[in-house]
Amino acid sequence: MAAELYEKRVQVRALKFQGYPPSDPNHMNDVMAFVQVPISLDFRPVGIILRVIINSLLVLEVPVGDYVVKDVAGKLTHMTKEAFEAEYTKVIE
Repeated sequence: MAAELYEKRVQVRALKFQGYPPSDPNHMNDVMAFVQVPISLDFRPVGIILRVIINSLLVLEVPVGDYVVKDVAGKLTHMTKEAFEAEYTKVIE
């Protein structure tokens, strides 16, 4: 029997980091409410980095334009804009 093609469909919640100061004044509040763990901003020569502090050994670093993704189990991950848009499509609720 030859190998067959399969597809996995998984719904996630995601938030695109807009930078600081964001065009939306509530963006940082939205970020904090979404991740529900401590965050900080790191101002580097390459740009602003959102640091999502999951624990003392795990910190997600999310550049402007990238996504923080939360799966159904609540696990947070960082995805580049390109990888996120290639893998997910927006669900209209």
